[in-house]
Amino acid sequence: MNRDTRHSYPIIFALVVAIAPHTPDLPAWIIVWCVFMWGYMVVRLKTGWPLPGPILRHILAAAGITGLLLFFSVRIDADAFVGLMAVMAAIKPFEMATHRHRMITVLLTYFIIITSLFRSESLWIVLYLFFSVFVTTAALIHINRPEGRYRPSIFLAARILAQAIPLMVLLFLVFPRLQHGLFSMEAPGTGRSGFSERLGFGSISRMTLDQSLAFRVAFDGALPPPNALYWRGIVFDRFDGTRWLPADNPGDIPFVPENGPDLVRHTITLEPHKSRRLFALDRPVAAPPGAELTAGYTLVSGQRVTRKKTYQAVSCIRTAGDNNGKTGTLLPDPVFTHSDNNPKARLLARSMAEGTADAHGKIQQILAYFTENDFTYTLSPPRLGDHPMDEFLFETRQGYCEHYAGALAFLLNIQEVPARVVGGYLGGELNPYGNYLSIRQSFAHAWVEAYTSDRGWIRIDPTLAVSPNRLEQNPDGSFSYSGTTRDAISVFKKMGFMLEAVNLAWEAWFTGYSFSEQKALLQRLGFGTSWGTGTVYFLLLTLSVMVVAVFFWMFLHRSGVRKKDPVATGYALFCRRLARIGLARPPDQGPMDYLLTVQAKRPDLGPEAAAITDIYIRIRFHRTCPDNLTKQFIDQVKQFTPARQAGQ
Repeated sequence: MNRDTRHSYPIIFALVVAIAPHTPDLPAWIIVWCVFMWGYMVVRLKTGWPLPGPILRHILAAAGITGLLLFFSVRIDADAFVGLMAVMAAIKPFEMATHRHRMITVLLTYFIIITSLFRSESLWIVLYLFFSVFVTTAALIHINRPEGRYRPSIFLAARILAQAIPLMVLLFLVFPRLQHGLFSMEAPGTGRSGFSERLGFGSISRMTLDQSLAFRVAFDGALPPPNALYWRGIVFDRFDGTRWLPADNPGDIPFVPENGPDLVRHTITLEPHKSRRLFALDRPVAAPPGAELTAGYTLVSGQRVTRKKTYQAVSCIRTAGDNNGKTGTLLPDPVFTHSDNNPKARLLARSMAEGTADAHGKIQQILAYFTENDFTYTLSPPRLGDHPMDEFLFETRQGYCEHYAGALAFLLNIQEVPARVVGGYLGGELNPYGNYLSIRQSFAHAWVEAYTSDRGWIRIDPTLAVSPNRLEQNPDGSFSYSGTTRDAISVFKKMGFMLEAVNLAWEAWFTGYSFSEQKALLQRLGFGTSWGTGTVYFLLLTLSVMVVAVFFWMFLHRSGVRKKDPVATGYALFCRRLARIGLARPPDQGPMDYLLTVQAKRPDLGPEAAAITDIYIRIRFHRTCPDNLTKQFIDQVKQFTPARQAGQ
């Protein structure tokens, strides 16, 4: 294996391992770009194909940068940064003819590895990063070794990694953390939720195939019953003819009940979705720090959720309504201004209202209309046109939760009963090993809240009128947690639950070790309550522990440190003394050739130089030699003081 091949293979393999976690979120053209460039390099090493010249490499680099600018525009975020690193890494193997460029490529690989934490901080990503660092370190060692064997490089990389882990853990625990981080760069590849700021017909049903996680919930006490698992996120109370929109003004402050048996305290770990919306069990009555509770009983964060967020919520699961005598936000005029929109639905609503003045009676009348006219619940509803209410109520009669919720709220408002659509999630998947619920994007759901004079805002789920078993199943058709036991699930599902529980425990510790957690640790260690003073103590403690660790490492490896060779030191002194008089030894000249040179130029030094060289060769190249020969050699070298000119 030639030198070029021996160096290129491990570097390309390290690049592939480093870029692999990014492939699900990288644009397809960048993945194809990397595969083509690296594939050509591998084939070239086998076939001897020519490397691209400098002009072609510059053209490729310009093409890659142009592609990035066209795809990401002027956006500067983590996605664009990772894309730039991938484009550079694809071309860089073409420039590994020198050791300097090989080292630059390896350092670039380390940068790509650390960007994986932009994507996730899960246990599996962290373990994979250890593997990627190990592979890259082995490649780094291999390109700096004169011999071409892989095994010594692998063993040395493993040894270095094992020695670095204790120091890594120490720095993780005690190195001072900034309260808000160094950068405000958002995590890429995120931003999905079960619904958006606009609720149209079909917007939630499209999420039924998305099994990605929305959030996890752990309860302080017993889990609520399945019929209480409505996760509130956003309230829509304006209809523009085709879509529902959220409220423009905040309205009245919601009623907050006293402590009671209906209050449920729970901790939510929310996946990043790049929105300010927070989710909680319906209905939240207290906002966590950094968030506010709106008039629609929704939680809104002060900042967009761009990283995994853990917060505590308190909700009242009483379903009797909020009988506080306030109407909250009434449905504004836009629903009534488009008199030519959905005319059949408006006429139907007015005909239902005749002879029925009570709000509860109107609600039951509309629900009865759904059950008595062959309406069906489907995960794949047909598309609707410019008059969606008319088409749904009189033509297709097939819909998902947003169809029934939107239609009920629309008909009630036409009948002058204030109603609004609530968007969120329904149900949950119980992990029997972690005792928490997982709510996935496919659990996205919509229901209705109507205002009645005697009970205030009450929850109505019209989907149950068409599909009564909805509370026994999640919106995507999977079974809710009420039927989930360890005996009722398959072996593979059990394995998945166990791995998920382990990963959640890791994330709770790893991502939860924040500025405040480190400050609390400092106080428990007795460094006082002042964070400024504590930082100094932390730095001193870190420095002290690092010094102790270094001395401990040197103590453990002192036997492996090579002692100075007295024979080599003596021969080097012999050569330096000859060099002072103009007889320097070239680096590629052996001891016998050097002796011949000295004898030819200074015959007077020949006998003494020959004696020293003879002893040196006997010690170095003979299998056995007397024990006192080394001392004799050193003594003769010390006595050797050649004059600058013969006869002096």
